Amino acid sequence: MPIHGLEWLFIGVILIMLILWDPQKIPKIARAIAEARKEYEKAVSTVQEVVEDVKREVQDYELDERLIETAKSLGIETYGKTREEIERAIIRKTIEEREKAEKSQEKAEEAEKAETAAPAAEKPSPENLSEQSSEKHSEQG
Repeated sequence: MPIHGLEWLFIGVILIMLILWDPQKIPKIARAIAEARKEYEKAVSTVQEVVEDVKREVQDYELDERLIETAKSLGIETYGKTREEIERAIIRKTIEEREKAEKSQEKAEEAEKAETAAPAAEKPSPENLSEQSSEKHSEQG
């Protein structure tokens, strides 16, 4: 397996280090580099944790804003209530509205059935209308 460009660079750096510094100092330099790398990784992980915390806070804030908007659209007072209380109130209000809609739907269906079940005699036909109008004219005259 031949040695490529980047590998030659590492070999060159090691040779220069051996020439410039005493071979006994190389372990100290390696330890210092390892410590610097650990500190760097620690800083990177800390920054990542902070970024994730901020993202969670933003998502929670957006969720809270949507929750409040939903509550206000349903006519629910949100001031002084906890998030859980608002959620319960929204659920209760939604269930109530759904039940009202179902009841009004049932009433509309019952009214429609009553109209279709009404006897034909009660509905004025063109013949009945002409007879009723002729009777009214004869009574008046």
